Amino acid sequence: MSVRPFKTAAELQDMIVEQARALHGPWPSGMTMFVFDDAYGWSASISRPTSEGDNFYRTCTLDLIRTLKVRYDLDAPRF
Repeated sequence: MSVRPFKTAAELQDMIVEQARALHGPWPSGMTMFVFDDAYGWSASISRPTSEGDNFYRTCTLDLIRTLKVRYDLDAPRF
């Protein structure tokens, strides 16, 4: 049994965007993110960057996602 709190995909996505904005400024226009269930719990995918600034933001956000993966489990239907 996991001792990590459960969050829905929407909650995780909102948390990621909120923390990224607080750390790195406004979310880049046109950048999209998708949080999903995978074989190891959950993951998030971020669209490819269109500029060097977007690439930095994306890289920092992926680091943030790695941090959150060890703190939260995805609250998804288990079949």
